[in-house]
Amino acid sequence: MILLDTREEDHPIPLERAVEAFKKLRGEEVIHMIHRREPIPLFEIITNNKGRYKSTMDETGIWHILITRSDTVDLESIDV
Repeated sequence: MILLDTREEDHPIPLERAVEAFKKLRGEEVIHMIHRREPIPLFEIITNNKGRYKSTMDETGIWHILITRSDTVDLESIDV
């Protein structure tokens, strides 16, 4: 799992870092992005480029986004 903690970064840095990491994904690799907001524009980029994601907010209001290119990775089974 590739950890991408962007909680302390301002726009557009989190989006740019996530897109760059997404471009480098291979096989069953998964990015775990941690962000203080739900990055809606990122989701369109991921889906338009044959990727998949799962986005959940924890009890403190922090967003955890799992991103992969793999069709076989079960994002629902990964706990963050």
